[in-house]
Amino acid sequence: MKNHTRSLETRAGPERVWRIWSNTSTWPHWNPDVTAISLEGGFASGSTGTMTTRAGGTHAIRLEDVQPGRRFTLGTSPAPLSTFHFTCEVAPSGNGSRISQGVSMSGPLGGLMSAMMGERMAAGFEALLDGLKKEAESQ
Repeated sequence: MKNHTRSLETRAGPERVWRIWSNTSTWPHWNPDVTAISLEGGFASGSTGTMTTRAGGTHAIRLEDVQPGRRFTLGTSPAPLSTFHFTCEVAPSGNGSRISQGVSMSGPLGGLMSAMMGERMAAGFEALLDGLKKEAESQ
């Protein structure tokens, strides 16, 4: 599975970034793609919910591999025969953090979807990461 990733440096510390990232009620404020999100349960592996995006409508989501203060993966199946895995990470870097988001695709059509859409989707992560950076640095 190919992972299409973008990263950005911020002056905000990892704990500040994680506090914003793990509070999904903030996502529509700084993420230009998300209009609404709801989770059943806390921000933990196995929690499910829905997310509405500007481009793709509303989809079921599931949190996977949540490592508090460090990383999480959000899984969703917006297209037939494929699952998209969005991996979000924060790590200490210099006087702040390095924030990253990537997408990989699995399932019978995952490879085809990755080849067709992966890099274009990753290019959109730049605006998302910039929004997260601005939000974290403003608090």
